[in-house]
Amino acid sequence: MVAYRRSEAEMPAYPEEIEGAKEEGIEFLYLTAPVRIHTQDGKVSGFECMRTELGPPDDSGRRRPVPVEGSEFVIPCDAVIPAIGQRTDLAWVASVPDLKVSARKTFEVNPHTCQTTIAHIFAGGDAVSGPATVVEAVAAGHRAVEAIHRFLNGEDLDQWAQEQARALSTEETTEKRWKDIPEETETRPRVQSGRLNPDQRKKTFEEVETGFPEAEARKEAARCVDCGGCCECKLCVAACEAKAIDHAMEDKIEEIDVGSVIIATGFDPLDPTPMTQYGYRKYANVYTNLEFERLSNATGPTGGKLLKRDPRDRYRYTDPPKSVAILHCIGSRDKNYHEYCSRTCCMYALKYAHLLKDKCGHDTEVYNFYIDMRCFGKGYEEFYRRVQSEGVRMVRGKASRVEEKDGLLIVTAEDTLSDRMVQVPVEMVILCTAMEPRPDANEITRLFGISIGSDGFFLEEHPKLEPVSTAASGIFVAGACQGPKDIPDTVAQAKGAAAEALALSSSGQVSVSPMISFIDPDICIGCQMCIGLCAYSAIEFNPLKGVSEINEAVCKGCGSCSAHCPSGAASVRHFTSKQIFAEIDGIIADSA
Repeated sequence: MVAYRRSEAEMPAYPEEIEGAKEEGIEFLYLTAPVRIHTQDGKVSGFECMRTELGPPDDSGRRRPVPVEGSEFVIPCDAVIPAIGQRTDLAWVASVPDLKVSARKTFEVNPHTCQTTIAHIFAGGDAVSGPATVVEAVAAGHRAVEAIHRFLNGEDLDQWAQEQARALSTEETTEKRWKDIPEETETRPRVQSGRLNPDQRKKTFEEVETGFPEAEARKEAARCVDCGGCCECKLCVAACEAKAIDHAMEDKIEEIDVGSVIIATGFDPLDPTPMTQYGYRKYANVYTNLEFERLSNATGPTGGKLLKRDPRDRYRYTDPPKSVAILHCIGSRDKNYHEYCSRTCCMYALKYAHLLKDKCGHDTEVYNFYIDMRCFGKGYEEFYRRVQSEGVRMVRGKASRVEEKDGLLIVTAEDTLSDRMVQVPVEMVILCTAMEPRPDANEITRLFGISIGSDGFFLEEHPKLEPVSTAASGIFVAGACQGPKDIPDTVAQAKGAAAEALALSSSGQVSVSPMISFIDPDICIGCQMCIGLCAYSAIEFNPLKGVSEINEAVCKGCGSCSAHCPSGAASVRHFTSKQIFAEIDGIIADSA
């Protein structure tokens, strides 16, 4: 039996806990207050109680139990477990008169900083909130630590408290979150977790909740309506030391007048998942180059330590690998994916080999499986020889597959120098994936009127004389959107594009090539076929004159309109029939 002074509605327990206790045969006596314990021969013989009724609310906001006179009764029993509360020991507070205490005998603090009425004293937990949970006490401890750190660094805690208050204001967020849920969302009842039988629960200390079977877990997960990722809790605002997050900002479209545009949309790393022969996402310790880059970074999941994953738990990292295989040209120089060379793979593969030797120990076996090494540029060939001197094994031959056996990854490749197949067991595999053009490259070309190559990267106007210009005037390209390249080349190209754009802005005038198209208004019949053919949108129709006209500032003189004009009205200046025949006559006369 559980004797409780108030009603079930006032009992501070979860409903499922109360129902679970009732299932186990526990009886609840509500509106019952303890009076005394009866004993006989030094042992408990009964528990005397009396009835209560609810009066006005007490300091906690709950209604106070008021004893009912003459309602005493005795519960026969031989054991009593008193569930008594606790209170804060405030005897020492009298010696600190400036430290204020509330009427509830708890410390008065700023709820966001846990700072008391004495600036250098902070408090949290039950001593502030009164009886609460462990989780709430831990949360108060985190807030107090953060506030103490800021206090010791001389920051304004009042300003920080205001920021915290704004971040924790959820009224508008909750309204928005519910508003964004689609009306057609299907309502599904919650899947109930399995529970031990009450007869079993009474006899053991086993966990009552048995969890979900896989099918039920998937069914419960399918209930999520996915409200859009960010739930607007705004905790990131408080965590960002740079104050770079502003939740009040809204999307807006602006029109900006510019004289030139630099396109630097970058590249995408190839996803090797479809290349099932390499076991990516199948085996825990098969990484792409960017994943290994993050693993070796100080801000990565292991703090910069090169550790391998536990095959049974991909989120758990164990010991450093004792053997690693680095596979070159995954998706590059491959007619099934990309025939071009990604240019950077050989050098970062050598860098990874050096990092593995440096961080995991020089006894770590590192294998580089390559087609041929392309160490272009200043200092790269010397770095290649240095890595070889560190004991990195270079195997000339492309790896064909990766398999797992006895906890190791078996890399199969052809060694072209010895003309035989080799199988190397390692603990980690790094895939040097290709650099791909972005999937929206075609959309960009239509938007800016530029061209795209057969490999999917943007085309420059001339590979040697105009490496950053495009066929469209005032549009420049920089970086890996123009083709695979390393960081120094990207920086150099970006500076070149910036200089070209600045030259246009600073000169105040633009030089236009004299070899541009011309439409003779006396011959043009107004069919407008040339308008659809022009790749640069340089031709417009004049409805008043009934003829097409050339925008000389936009035309590039490609001659498409001249070749397709049915009336012969379009031509390219300085390339008229009369001029061309005159040149031919001059050449013949000189040769004679």
